[in-house]
Amino acid sequence: MRRRHFFIALGFAVTAWLGYRIADTAAPRENAKPKVVNEPAAPRRTVILDEPAPRFRSGERPTTYRRDDEAAEAGALSGQRVLIFKDQDALEAFLKRAGEGIRVMGRLDKLNALHVGFLNHDELAALLDGEEEESMVFPVDVPTPGNATAQAGALALNDGLLEWLGITQDNAKWGEGVRIAVLDTGVANSPAFLSSITSINLVALSGNAADQNGHGTAVASMIIGQNPLTPGVAPGSSIISVRIADDLGQSDSVKLAQGIVSAVDAGANLINISMGSFGDSALVRNAIQYAIDSGALIIAASGNNGVDQVTYPAANPGVIAVGAVDALGNHLAFSNSGTELAISAPGFGINAAWTNDQAASVSGTSFSSPIVTGAIAALMSRPGEKRLTPAQAWSLLSSYLNDSGDAGADVAVGAGMPDLGRALTGETRGVYDAAVASQRILPPSPGNPNGQIEVLVQNRGTETLVNTRVQITTSSGVVKSNITTLPAKGVTTVRIPISGKLVDGLQYGSQVTLSGGQNDSKPSNDKRVEVYVPPTRK
Repeated sequence: MRRRHFFIALGFAVTAWLGYRIADTAAPRENAKPKVVNEPAAPRRTVILDEPAPRFRSGERPTTYRRDDEAAEAGALSGQRVLIFKDQDALEAFLKRAGEGIRVMGRLDKLNALHVGFLNHDELAALLDGEEEESMVFPVDVPTPGNATAQAGALALNDGLLEWLGITQDNAKWGEGVRIAVLDTGVANSPAFLSSITSINLVALSGNAADQNGHGTAVASMIIGQNPLTPGVAPGSSIISVRIADDLGQSDSVKLAQGIVSAVDAGANLINISMGSFGDSALVRNAIQYAIDSGALIIAASGNNGVDQVTYPAANPGVIAVGAVDALGNHLAFSNSGTELAISAPGFGINAAWTNDQAASVSGTSFSSPIVTGAIAALMSRPGEKRLTPAQAWSLLSSYLNDSGDAGADVAVGAGMPDLGRALTGETRGVYDAAVASQRILPPSPGNPNGQIEVLVQNRGTETLVNTRVQITTSSGVVKSNITTLPAKGVTTVRIPISGKLVDGLQYGSQVTLSGGQNDSKPSNDKRVEVYVPPTRK
């Protein structure tokens, strides 16, 4: 019966999402199901995120309390620190020396760390011997529901995840034997899931299951969803739900570090973190190293602030930072950019499971990250092949990325987008596949007063392409070009000047055609048509 209700909710999900896209100013009816969940883009800025009124957990402050300016200016929690010691002996010596001078709020022995609260930082500093590493406690949050600011013309993915990834065969057993930790608001049971879920609750669940934040469940559904309307990439994976955030989606860097350690100790091969902070925590860095030393791989969302700054922990070395693109592979305006960005995946209008047997259409880099996580798990469990380690599977996936935007790696989409179809057939000879990877309008310049159309062409096959024809069409006519040779995995750009005035709504398209009688293995990526939207409307 639960599964029947879920299918009904799924049917409503697509209708609900379309309704929001057609008239996004229309308010949903009270108690309408399912909901549309978009992660909002914060105002563009490059400073540390503002923290609300400091949280202090040891009672009323005396009149002699001195404001913790250093923490407040850095966006950290005032009245709290993490102390990291060289070993357990040093930690215990500090506790003995401190006595009642500080309040121990928690400890993480695997990292030789204490979470402490204080009223006066000078008093805390007087207890230190200079060998400790002092780290601030930063807020780490799940974006709250709102209206994600995707650019005009962005295309939703809906239920097309598997097709988008090039998955054409039954993937029900993909991920078998792979343990994936989801550090989030918790993963609720759903009729969309057939995989086992183990729960570690570092933050207690509320008494009312209806109040549980569905973010973690939606994230998990990108991996283990197993029905046509909310498909997951690797449904056979085992999920370790590590609840590090409350039902408001709020957490901090101490709980994040604890979550990483707990995931490793529970045997996680992959760790997905769809939460973020603009604070770089030393404790979290140590937890990341703990995971790396264990052989686990961490994949994290880049953030939805629309700024040129990837959030932590995605920005930390050793973590795979994931950005968001729409169904056409275009960078989404709300997805954070930066040199740390490794890869991008769909993050707009994706069908997902939700709590209480509901479904939702979700947007945000939070959902791009688990798509990459699931793709790595799928490659780790390839049938008939020697089992790959997380690092080997990531290397294989990275070798067959679909390009977009600038040729090669760039700050907007990283090195490209996952294509499991290519990764699984990458060693098959005789595959010919020319693709229009992306196209865009370049703004006017002194040499091109009306702007240019730039088309990125990629060889996604396994053989060199010879004399590939490119045709670019606008309202002003058709321009043809020729790419003499393009090696396997190669990319190149073709640019033509715009002869007429560059106007809002200009329709333009491009198409590639193989020569020599070769059959293109994937005709669906041979052409695309888009409409120009001025930057002021994005």
